[in-house]
Amino acid sequence: MKKMKFAAAVVAAFSLGAGLPAVFPPVAPFVSISEAASHIDESIRPIQLAVNNHRMFDADEEGELLRSSRIMVVFTGSAAAEGVEELQKALWKYNDEQTEMSQNSREKLIAQAKQDRAERKAAGATNFPAYLNLNDVFIRRADTLAVSLLETNMNYEGGMHGMSGVFGKNFDSKTGQLLTLSDVITDKPRFANLIVEQLLREYPKASFVESGGESVKEAVNLATGIDNVIWTLDPTGITVYFNPYHIDSYSEGIFTTTVLFDEHPEIFAEKYCRTPKSYCMELRSYLPVRASFANGDSAQVRVFSSDGGQRIALNGVILDDWGETYDVRPVLVSLADGRRYLYVDGVAAGDAWERTTIYDLNGNAPVKVTMKQQFTRRADVDEDFAEAERGPIMIDKKRDKGYSIMADSENFYMTRLNEATGKAELCQCRVGADGTPEMLWAQGEK
Repeated sequence: MKKMKFAAAVVAAFSLGAGLPAVFPPVAPFVSISEAASHIDESIRPIQLAVNNHRMFDADEEGELLRSSRIMVVFTGSAAAEGVEELQKALWKYNDEQTEMSQNSREKLIAQAKQDRAERKAAGATNFPAYLNLNDVFIRRADTLAVSLLETNMNYEGGMHGMSGVFGKNFDSKTGQLLTLSDVITDKPRFANLIVEQLLREYPKASFVESGGESVKEAVNLATGIDNVIWTLDPTGITVYFNPYHIDSYSEGIFTTTVLFDEHPEIFAEKYCRTPKSYCMELRSYLPVRASFANGDSAQVRVFSSDGGQRIALNGVILDDWGETYDVRPVLVSLADGRRYLYVDGVAAGDAWERTTIYDLNGNAPVKVTMKQQFTRRADVDEDFAEAERGPIMIDKKRDKGYSIMADSENFYMTRLNEATGKAELCQCRVGADGTPEMLWAQGEK
């Protein structure tokens, strides 16, 4: 199959993901922070990136041993034009480190899986599940102030169950330096108190509430005091993450909460307490996030995915979009005029490629937007995409994936899946009046 020309640029390198549901936060109404968000800085410009996944499957004559993946984050725009050459160097280094760690862990896990299988066979076992070390990265922020990566990992090394966790990496876009929590937060004790207050309010059914919150308070104070919090610098605030066992049991999953710039500006360093006029922020399924918008509103958004379909939650109000969907990759789009949408890419049953579904988040409940054309954020679609979809697809064994990451709502790349011709076409788009991609240019056009 022929690849589109853009894919060669985006998929010049490689990356992947997983997760557990946490306790559902209570319903909350739209909140208006102010008539206009106070920390908007129109000088902040978007940076164009792509995320590439490379998934590996190791086996021997007795069966599969390991499913693993490695990640790369690459520029598709010009680092020099945006004055962020140091950031590009930092991401090159990041990619090299990811590749080295992936290879080292892969060799160890293959040997460990072989030993585990031999021990299980000796004990009479007949089922030998493959080990897992699957990774992905979601771009929480990509602009000339900061770039924030949310890494995810699903790991299984034998035993009753695997582990799923997230990790944050935050870069200053001008210097390329990794940011610490102390670089962004000026009052860590107050920040810790806010996190505890919000966790107790947003997860009223969590088991840590039963103790009056003393256990979570102790854990959060300790973690923030030594800069050991997992966090991302989002476009409109900081989101913190607590992996299984950190503040509660494994079965309750990952806990998150977001502290917004506009709600608590006093705890943020002035340099980083700024947000672009419009932004795009990738989400990880199951994990809620709060965000503020250009008209001063704030809201909580959450995406669920399963073999039953997608569930979109806006401030706890649910829209169920039925139908099998896998490998979901959502992005929250906030426009300069205050409008907001959710672009969700996922693989439906029988498809070889992710397709984009769009939800309108401008009212009190999410609404599915009618799509006149089919798009995907995948950048490596076979040119004859319809031909590739005729055969059976094994979701877990799909090849490498390259994603065009939305950063600029006025200028982003998508792939149009032209049902009439069966061809895939690279397109340059902006968010149109109805929230769907409005094409500015399509491959093959002058």
